Amino acid sequence: MGEIVYAAALSHAPGITAFPNAPPQEKRERFFGAAALARLALEDARPEALLVIAPDHFTNFFVDNMPPFCIGLNKSYGGPAEEWLGLEYRVVPGAREIAADILSTALDTGVDLAFSETLRLEHSVMVPLALLTPKMNIPIVWIMLNCQVPPMPRLRRCWELGRMLRSITDRRPERFGIVGTGGLSDHPGAPEMGTIDEDFDREFLGMIERSDRSALLSMRNEHIDDAGFGAWEIRQWLTVAGAVPERCGQILAYEAIHEWDTGCAIALFR
Repeated sequence: MGEIVYAAALSHAPGITAFPNAPPQEKRERFFGAAALARLALEDARPEALLVIAPDHFTNFFVDNMPPFCIGLNKSYGGPAEEWLGLEYRVVPGAREIAADILSTALDTGVDLAFSETLRLEHSVMVPLALLTPKMNIPIVWIMLNCQVPPMPRLRRCWELGRMLRSITDRRPERFGIVGTGGLSDHPGAPEMGTIDEDFDREFLGMIERSDRSALLSMRNEHIDDAGFGAWEIRQWLTVAGAVPERCGQILAYEAIHEWDTGCAIALFR
């Protein structure tokens, strides 16, 4: 039987690769040092497929067409779509057969996923891949989770998505990795841009460290909203936590990096 041999969540601020030297030396060394530890853990785990839970920032969808969830059925993915991201264009293999199985199982269990065979990768996927698997040779399944256009999936629904993914990894033969990307607090494009709510970030990361399902699922929308649009992306973290609820999150790094306009964190679910 298969298993989830690697589970992680991390921020995907585009500045991480677009201007990596902008933050103070101490902050960037701590962040990139933690990313190196997460990369080594992935290499040691040797997953055969990587489930990537990440939003779309109007690369494939827009305000007039934004599904709650969309799974990529691509044979391969190309990216990044953003030419300014500081990353060369790469082709990443897709785990199409696994994605089709997830889609079918989701429909059977009441989690209705949209699907696409032509998704283009953007910073939400490419920045984490560049940090964790720079060779980009592990086949991926991108599950796009809407964190851009309200109304967004409820926190409990994201947890249930993680549980559904776990049911598939448990019965399949492959070794799986699962990565949630996004957040934490930031206000992209808003007048408050540059404001980082460290209290919110540390509160949320504490819930992840304790694997506190009750606290995570009872977070009020208003509380999340106050931490900025970027905080909506805690949904990806909850999805991973739902897939491995027996594991507590080990916070490898948290830095309030104003040069990237984001509270940036990296966690491994041991």
